[in-house]
Amino acid sequence: MNGGAGTGAVDFFHGFQVALMLTVMFNLTQFVYWRCKIARRKPTHWGQWQPVYYTLLSAILTNIQPMMILIIGSWKLCCAPCEVFGLQQSCSASGRSFSPWSTGNARECHMDGNWFWDESYCTGKKLSTFPTRASGWAIQILCTWFGFVLMFVGIMQATQLHKKLAKRWRTIRGGRAGR
Repeated sequence: MNGGAGTGAVDFFHGFQVALMLTVMFNLTQFVYWRCKIARRKPTHWGQWQPVYYTLLSAILTNIQPMMILIIGSWKLCCAPCEVFGLQQSCSASGRSFSPWSTGNARECHMDGNWFWDESYCTGKKLSTFPTRASGWAIQILCTWFGFVLMFVGIMQATQLHKKLAKRWRTIRGGRAGR
């Protein structure tokens, strides 16, 4: 099943992940928008629409990493020495190339790997589950993880779930104290 980067299954699921994440996150943003629209009016614009802004920012942030991975996989953007791809050392002025689209067709580059993985992942023979580069970890933590934190905050504010849980907790605790 894991034929590596560039196989049909991997490419399909990268595209499917982006489509699914975009659909879910922006539908969630619509849900929060309508919850805020029908909610009791707050005195300020920020007070009324804060959960929508948090959820919208969350939708954008959580889709950055999947979109970047789809772009990397679709255009085969992994820079390595020409020999890694079976090309001559002189395939480009820098001696480095992105994975060629066709036999012997070098595409000049001046980096090591890509934003997420080092050049040892360019052939697709290694399983690229976690980033090996600092920029990949930064994108994963700052965009994806922070995006999910913002989603949680926006949903909690829009549904007032934290207040409902606290009220329920007080009811339960109050019921036990009376016995």
